[in-house]
Amino acid sequence: MTKAERVLAVMKKEPVDCVPAGFWFHYKPDYSVQQMIDAHMKLYRETDMDIIKIMQDYPYPISGNITCAEDWYHIQVKGTDSEEFQKMAEIIRGIRKEAGEDVLIFQTMFGPFKAASMTFGDDVLMKYCKEAPDAVTAGVQIIADALEQWTKGYLEAGADGIYYSAQFGEVGRFTKEEWKKLVCPSDLQILHVAERMEGKYNILHICGEPEYEFKTHPDWFAEYPADLINWSVKDNHLSLEEGREMFSSAILGGMNNKGNVLTGPEEAIEAEVKEILDTFGTVGIMIGADCTIQGKDIRLEYIRTAVCAAHNYK
Repeated sequence: MTKAERVLAVMKKEPVDCVPAGFWFHYKPDYSVQQMIDAHMKLYRETDMDIIKIMQDYPYPISGNITCAEDWYHIQVKGTDSEEFQKMAEIIRGIRKEAGEDVLIFQTMFGPFKAASMTFGDDVLMKYCKEAPDAVTAGVQIIADALEQWTKGYLEAGADGIYYSAQFGEVGRFTKEEWKKLVCPSDLQILHVAERMEGKYNILHICGEPEYEFKTHPDWFAEYPADLINWSVKDNHLSLEEGREMFSSAILGGMNNKGNVLTGPEEAIEAEVKEILDTFGTVGIMIGADCTIQGKDIRLEYIRTAVCAAHNYK
């Protein structure tokens, strides 16, 4: 199997020649296009992983000044003709050229709510969610309409799918009713882009925020369209086996993103992968981490050890 065939088989919950794996981490936001291409290709080549996930480490070009509820109606977002979008599209094209067609490439997308939070601040966003939810909904819709076009543009530039970071379902942030009204519609607007395009895929990452101790409501996202689904096992105390019952999608993950894959030693990494696959099995799973690998001194040889442990599992 090629790496692409292997991951597609996982998505379909079909047998694979070996269990695939993929890991990632953030890069400096001041990287040039070529530096970003080189960084992603270095990770891919030196670890032999089965997927390329392009990090969204540049800010979205959203402008506005939120001083009152009315300001949410006047947010502006640059389109796909912008320098910011073209930079990301060039990275996708460059990675595709170097990686070839035998591996799937996924572009990271943050949800419109997260984009608003990054631009205006979480405190500001949450304040108006409570005081003027209709205004926030209107502002987030402006962002969602723009990011819908960005998503389509990414896929047309050569990405095979979107790695969607779904946030704002954290425990204690919203009631489920508030979340369904405020957050869910814009998430689905972005996720439906790949779902509607032939040969394109969604990886759904259910992500929590540090101020909420990374705890979220995975069950709220059970109906989101996804070909692979990922969440923090350690933070949400939802095992892969329990997730298999909750979600219809195949699963990506299982490893502690701040644990052995970051700190080693290699024997502990191999043992962690073996325990995951001994318990879960080898169908419908791609080994990965709870989230991006986070911490100092990330070592590619440790990531390669995890990938090889998955590939060599018997």
